[in-house]
Amino acid sequence: MALLVNGAPMGQVPATFDDDGQLCLDSTLLEHAAIKVPAELPESADSVGCLRAIDGLAGAQVRLDPGQQKIMLLVPTDTLIDSAPVQRSWTKGGLAGLLNYDALIVGSSAQGQSSQYRNLGTEWGFNAGDWVVRSRQSYTSFQNEERLETLYTQASRTWERYQANVQLGQLNLRTSLFAGEAFTGFQIHPDTALARLGGNDFGSASAVDGVAYSPSRIEVRQSGVVVYTTLVPAGPFTLRDLPLLSHQLDLDINVHEENGEQRQFRVPAASLRPVSVGGMPGYGFAAGKVRRFASDDRQAPSFFVATQDWQWWPQTLFSLGVMGAEHYQSLGWGVQQALAPSSAVRLQHLMSYTPRSGQGAQLQAALSARLGAGLSASLTASQQNTGFRTLADMGRDDFSDVPYGRANRQWGISLSRDDPMWGAVNGTLSRYISVERAARSRFGIAWSRLFDRTHLSLDLQREYGGDTANRRGTSVYATLSLPLGRQRSVSAFSRHDDLLGLRTGARYREQISETLGYSIAAERRDNGQTGINGRLSALPRYTSVDVGYSRSYAGATSHDLALRGGVAVHEDGLTPSPYPLRDTFALLSAGDVGGVKLSTPQGPVWTDGAGRAVAASLPAYQTSRIEIDTISLPRNVELQNGFQEVEAGRGAVARLNFNLSTARRLMLQVRTVDGAWAEKGASVYDDQGQYLTSVVDTGLVYLADAPSEVRLQLMLSQGRRCRVELNSSEPPASTALYETAEALCRMI
Repeated sequence: MALLVNGAPMGQVPATFDDDGQLCLDSTLLEHAAIKVPAELPESADSVGCLRAIDGLAGAQVRLDPGQQKIMLLVPTDTLIDSAPVQRSWTKGGLAGLLNYDALIVGSSAQGQSSQYRNLGTEWGFNAGDWVVRSRQSYTSFQNEERLETLYTQASRTWERYQANVQLGQLNLRTSLFAGEAFTGFQIHPDTALARLGGNDFGSASAVDGVAYSPSRIEVRQSGVVVYTTLVPAGPFTLRDLPLLSHQLDLDINVHEENGEQRQFRVPAASLRPVSVGGMPGYGFAAGKVRRFASDDRQAPSFFVATQDWQWWPQTLFSLGVMGAEHYQSLGWGVQQALAPSSAVRLQHLMSYTPRSGQGAQLQAALSARLGAGLSASLTASQQNTGFRTLADMGRDDFSDVPYGRANRQWGISLSRDDPMWGAVNGTLSRYISVERAARSRFGIAWSRLFDRTHLSLDLQREYGGDTANRRGTSVYATLSLPLGRQRSVSAFSRHDDLLGLRTGARYREQISETLGYSIAAERRDNGQTGINGRLSALPRYTSVDVGYSRSYAGATSHDLALRGGVAVHEDGLTPSPYPLRDTFALLSAGDVGGVKLSTPQGPVWTDGAGRAVAASLPAYQTSRIEIDTISLPRNVELQNGFQEVEAGRGAVARLNFNLSTARRLMLQVRTVDGAWAEKGASVYDDQGQYLTSVVDTGLVYLADAPSEVRLQLMLSQGRRCRVELNSSEPPASTALYETAEALCRMI
């Protein structure tokens, strides 16, 4: 049962009730509830020697909700344990393996030549005893060049008592101060989901905005490694929840347009983290050896790093850390200060030393402030001298191959306003200043407003400096969208830039169902050339599919196919999932009925032919609700409980079984031997004399669950009785609401 104490959720607990349905007290229940345990209270209760909660807890109120499987206790605050530890009633353990896949194929053809880009990402592993073991690989093939890399192979486990997560193997350095590398070793850091009772995957606060001038493939690189790739349509795009290697390394965004053009811009590391003060102070310790990928032949030094946070005051968080490696040392500190409920500032200072470059320093600052109703602003800045090095720079003497050179100074400003009358507007300005390359700046402003049901948006961007070959100068993108009902929409767009001039077009989108949608678009340049593209997105129950096609102005064509999903491996076999499986997931069972739809935190899933499905991701240490869509059940299937809730610890493999039973709904058309219909309201009994039902209408007897051999007795008027005997062993069609049959009632 789910337990709530004074409105606070305390997780799932075993509960005992007496014959009158009253809650019984025991020490296990009270310990989970963080309530002081009376002396001599048994560890577990039984219904015979039951101490009722209303009797054992003075001044307490007990509210039961059997339908929601909840127990709600309202108790005096002096009965609560001060500084009670985090309750430990999570679902734990379990054993299962998994295989996740993410495949992308892009083919293009132009002027008699064709090329194909292939990318396959796989992740395999298993969960056992709250240990999470994962290995991720990436394969890329393009223009006769193939590349296969193992991004990581690692094991991790959370020790709830210490609220600490321990990782072993090939890892990505995770600290609050230092930029890290992929390395082989171990690290320890707080499990923030457990410490704060609210999960937040690493990188989930990151967001990258940009504009694609045609259907494009986006590559996100960090420290030279591709951490994310996706396809986007023409227009502004936002990438969220990126799987970052570190919050201290800049992101390089590569935009591959459909005509082969490539563009690149950088997102400063200082803007990857939101400025906020809250939660619990953290710590981190890691040691190991830097891991180089296939194309990197630099030496791999061993290193260690240690960081610690202190909450000086409720509004101030101070961080201190040290990193050491062969021929490299770094020391850093940081402070975050809340200035107001919605405003905060962050300062960070790092110092480094190497024998070759000497001493160096880097200073980062970020400010986030709410200036009024609907108005907010942020400022990020970073400056470093030429001697500053990160661990990722070790062994790299020539930085000319690094985009933007070594940017000695970066800053960015963002201002946003959301007004019910004037709409939402957001402006950004950023600048990169490098010793080796020309300074580069980007300016952008976006505005959008909803007019009744029509949505209008404008996006303007301008680039200054840098490489002039592919610089777009000033680009403007305007979109007008109009819904055509709940599942359809049409939009018109226009864009202009200094490189390709003016282009206009329209797009039609339709979501046919929750598992199938498509879009088609056409575009025209000011010289009369036209291009078209279309995209189909489907969720065929056990995988995710995305298919696209485009033809550019010059006649070049491209097509793409993306598949994404996972497979759970367990003692009963293999169960597919349309979503990748994460650290914490659940195996679901709905009898042996296939095609049953269930709602999970990740999205809808369907049972396979054996009645099994997977909830691909459960938020650790939070309540997850799994619910059956009763419309998807066959008509002759009865469901005892349509939903279940689970609170799973990190690394757990929860198992949830939904009990289904087959019912034979039978509607009998009953006549007596003289041809008259059975009288409405006549009582119906089984052959043992137990009352079952009444004749619902003239001649109609409804049985909610009829046996294969039906034997009934009907009590007619004037004390007359008759008997019905019918062999109905033929199973009904599962799509029919009930089975019908004619029966003869012989007088007794």
